[in-house]
Amino acid sequence: MLDSRSILKRISSSLEFVVILLSGLLILGCARRANPAPAPQMPVLEYAASWGVRGISPGQLESPVGIAADGFGNVYVADAAMHSVDKFSSDGMPLLTFGDIRLTRPEGIAVDRGGGIYVSVEERVLVFWPEGDFLRATHGVHGAALREASGIAVSDSGDFYVVDRAACRVEAFDWRGRFLHAWGKCGTENGEFVTPSGVAVNHEGNVFIADSAGSRVQEFSPEGTFLGAFGQATTTAATDPPNGARARTGAAAVAVSTKNIFSAGEGTTPLRVWSFDGREIALDPAILEAAHLTPDFRVAALTYDLHTGDLLVLNAQDCRVLRVHVHF
Repeated sequence: MLDSRSILKRISSSLEFVVILLSGLLILGCARRANPAPAPQMPVLEYAASWGVRGISPGQLESPVGIAADGFGNVYVADAAMHSVDKFSSDGMPLLTFGDIRLTRPEGIAVDRGGGIYVSVEERVLVFWPEGDFLRATHGVHGAALREASGIAVSDSGDFYVVDRAACRVEAFDWRGRFLHAWGKCGTENGEFVTPSGVAVNHEGNVFIADSAGSRVQEFSPEGTFLGAFGQATTTAATDPPNGARARTGAAAVAVSTKNIFSAGEGTTPLRVWSFDGREIALDPAILEAAHLTPDFRVAALTYDLHTGDLLVLNAQDCRVLRVHVHF
């Protein structure tokens, strides 16, 4: 028989074993919690949806040229052939179509925080109420009259900026359409343009101008002070604009998110992306193709939908709007 001393000794040994076992399990558990399995990595761009049908009926597109998004997920498209504007829900359902005889050759379109619709048309900007009724026209002032209005963008404060492609400059107006100031001239130096086309404004009010033949995007303060450039200016385009325009590498349209600058054009890559510190983000061709952004994709315009966090790309050739999730 075991005496009391032997029994106590065995109990003590058993307790030591249990303590050691529990300590090991605890250490193993901590190690597992410290090194969790890596989560699957999302592609930087992901196809979400597309819509658009060629035609002349309301909600159909014949020659789309400009695209914009409001703060509620709605999407607006200017149609040059139909002299009209179409409004869609975030999933492409037609909501509104209106035309106007003054929409002869629209190019850019923008929407302010109140739902007002701005369309750049040749030498003026037409402003419409949210329901499509005409409000006013803006032409600029003597010495800075618009000659060939291209892209247009509206800031959070209601000021709007128009790219004058023929004059190689940007013109700023307040919410009432009163001229504020202009900047820019033809050239390849900082603050100069070869063929300016697209424009976007971020939440800070800074203005981003896409120079299609110059192959870059330039950033300015609301007053027109040069802040930086994304991409490389093409000097060939300045001395030989027709050939330079054919050689452009993708900066005809521009959009901005809270983190990145996006540009697109007719070059070998349909989309380029930069961070605000000037670093270009490399886009793998397979990722672009999976997002339906193939080299033959003809981008007419871009906009960033702050409501959904998606990039909206207008394909003029196929009369379609492409929605792309952005995971930067």
